[in-house]
Amino acid sequence: MRRINGARKLLWDCDGNIWRHVKHEDKIVTEEFGIELTEEFTKQYFEMFEKFEIHFEHQKLTTAEYINLIAKCMPILSKNNISAEEFYHKWIQIETSMMNEGALETIQYFHHKGYTNIIFSDMPYDKQIILLEKYNLLQYIDDICTGDNNYLKRNPKSKDRIIDKGHEKEYVIIGDSLKNDIAFANHAGIRSIWFNPTCKKNKSKYKPTMQVTSLYEVCQRIKQ
Repeated sequence: MRRINGARKLLWDCDGNIWRHVKHEDKIVTEEFGIELTEEFTKQYFEMFEKFEIHFEHQKLTTAEYINLIAKCMPILSKNNISAEEFYHKWIQIETSMMNEGALETIQYFHHKGYTNIIFSDMPYDKQIILLEKYNLLQYIDDICTGDNNYLKRNPKSKDRIIDKGHEKEYVIIGDSLKNDIAFANHAGIRSIWFNPTCKKNKSKYKPTMQVTSLYEVCQRIKQ
């Protein structure tokens, strides 16, 4: 079995990796706002996330600009007398996910082994804190690096916010996204583990150091 040796700092992606979004997320959101779930809402809601990465590809993520994006992508909100700002601040409080199997045990394992567990996400800080507390993970996390006022992971400039130059071998990123997590590893010059539970074929240009189908397997792949 191939292993990664010498790493001390583990960068954990959240969405799709530590936790995953539940089905009918749009239904949960509309219920929280007390509005009708329509095809129009569903379309605009999910398209907003698709445009998120494109919109912030070359600029830093800020709350104000995120709210502007919501306003542009979701005109249905104004039809329901909801401002984009109101939607954003309430949305980050809404829970629409469930923890992936093995996430808690794996992060606990590395915490007890003396590794540094770092949350590395493009999503807002407040959203991640809520879920880390919900899943009893926060106590095992040493640092949290989110997208707030930063470049997204896919942007080569993002490495400056988290990687100590000259110490790249100390880092490993564990994530499910080739275009974000593995892309980050490739341009930052660090090693990576692609969490690929459904055994998808990698048809992208991004190359992980290795891949796993279970988070439990990460414990076997990283050795001191």
